[in-house]
Amino acid sequence: FSFRKGKKRTMAGAAVAVALSVIPLVVVLEVSDGMIEGITRRFIELESGHIQLYSFEKTNLQQLRQTSEELQQMDGVKYASPVYRGMGIVYSSGYKAGISVKALPEDIYRMDEGFNSYLEIKDGSFDLSDNNKIMLSKQLADRLGVAAGGSVKLLTAKTAPNGRLLLRPDKYIVSGIFSTGYYEVDAMSAYIRLEKGAALFQDDRGSFIQCKIERPYTEADATARIFQEKFELYNSATWFRLHKSMYESLYTTRALLIFIMSIIVVVAAFNITSSLIIMVYEKRQDIAILKSCGTSGRQIRLAFILTGMITGTVGAAAGIIAGLVLSLNINEIIHGIQSLMNLAGGRGDLLSASAYYLDQIPVAVEPFEILLIAVSAVALSVIAAVLPALKAEKMRPIEIMQKH
Repeated sequence: FSFRKGKKRTMAGAAVAVALSVIPLVVVLEVSDGMIEGITRRFIELESGHIQLYSFEKTNLQQLRQTSEELQQMDGVKYASPVYRGMGIVYSSGYKAGISVKALPEDIYRMDEGFNSYLEIKDGSFDLSDNNKIMLSKQLADRLGVAAGGSVKLLTAKTAPNGRLLLRPDKYIVSGIFSTGYYEVDAMSAYIRLEKGAALFQDDRGSFIQCKIERPYTEADATARIFQEKFELYNSATWFRLHKSMYESLYTTRALLIFIMSIIVVVAAFNITSSLIIMVYEKRQDIAILKSCGTSGRQIRLAFILTGMITGTVGAAAGIIAGLVLSLNINEIIHGIQSLMNLAGGRGDLLSASAYYLDQIPVAVEPFEILLIAVSAVALSVIAAVLPALKAEKMRPIEIMQKH
């Protein structure tokens, strides 16, 4: 095809439309994957672990520790430890509140890399070396009006063999104040020493073994089955099973965004149809001459389909490159927009840690997804070129010559 005035511009516009439609699809795919992993990873590192093991029978702390040590010797296991959970009422001179108490090993902050990475110490230090020490979340400490070094009382309940409810008050020294980054968790969380938790919550069946593995997103289910076979007295639950509703909600939102962006790509790809129909009309004399010289209808059809494919390929390549550049620099872009908003007198954060539990968006580039986008965009462009190609193929040279 000769590119006289207007012809090149028509197909270039179609390629630009494809590129502009591919950019948001790439950004949504790459950024959403990173955000979902960032949000869930913080929660599973601090709260649930990657896999939890619950005993079918009543077990004591020594048995849980022995099983934890066996787990840590297995391939792919990074850390395992007993955990006790329970409820209580914490109070100081000025306030009282119901809280969730988690009893942890005193060395967890040093031994568990994931826990150490995501737990932020606001005041004091992570210290559970004594049974009378307690760690409070920032929001809880603020409501109680205490700081590191202060004291609080914790009231827990225990059911006696005769069925009576026994209340046990204990006094604790606040050794540190922490933040998990989750508003709901920070509103009512406290950590105490593992041995103390075993004494308080042993009879409540609130014990389990928390296990961290090397690949929680790809191997959690397979590893849980291995644990189940090796430790027959324990039932295993992966982080996905424990937080299924949260994870599925995030991925449902992601799927809807991808669906909307995909519709935009389809619409943009079919701009090629209108561009090629215009080209067929403008080049009808050229087509008539080619056919008169022996060019077959099949060759004419193939020429238009190739034009559509090349247009889609150029547009998809440009869109993918631009989308990857935007995705990899999304944090800088957000901070730049935020700075401009602040200069204009705006308030609020585009990426609020309290809303998204992230101060930086982790970007996860998946080559297969990029390849799928490229193939889909080119395939849609080829499909969009079929109708104009058939129209050009069916043109009769004699009719065109008679009109001119």
